[in-house]
Amino acid sequence: WAIAAVLVTTLALAACGSSSGSKSSDGSKSSATSSSDSGGVSTDTTAKGTPVEVVVGDTQGTNGPMTMTVTPATAPAGDVTFTVKNTGTIKHEMVVLKTDTPYDQLAVTSGRVSEKDSVGEVGDVEPGKSGSVTLKLAAGNYVLVCNIKDHYPMGMRAAFTVS
Repeated sequence: WAIAAVLVTTLALAACGSSSGSKSSDGSKSSATSSSDSGGVSTDTTAKGTPVEVVVGDTQGTNGPMTMTVTPATAPAGDVTFTVKNTGTIKHEMVVLKTDTPYDQLAVTSGRVSEKDSVGEVGDVEPGKSGSVTLKLAAGNYVLVCNIKDHYPMGMRAAFTVS
């Protein structure tokens, strides 16, 4: 039993440490329920929490303005379900970062921001598609970003607060 328990725990921890998950045909990321000691965050795509709509878009492909709107911009602590709708012409994503740095002042390296503070994401949402993820969020400040190269610096970012 002890060896089996260690093996299961090791596999579970390895899965929790990965930022990737399987993606369904609609671009949503799915992952098993997991917990993290950094901010009390867990992901569970089967749960339904406070709904938050995130609309990502671009008006002229990679050379045009990039937008990200979040409604509402606040939620109570606990399960939050982000539904990301891509109204643009190219692929986008939404990464949730727990940080006190203002949403428009994250350091950019090679067109991207660090994902070390990531608590979850909806990745690879194709034009005209939607994806969603439910995250268990602790109170604090968050920044939502599209972290595809050069999208954050072009305006794909938003502040989000959990109370």
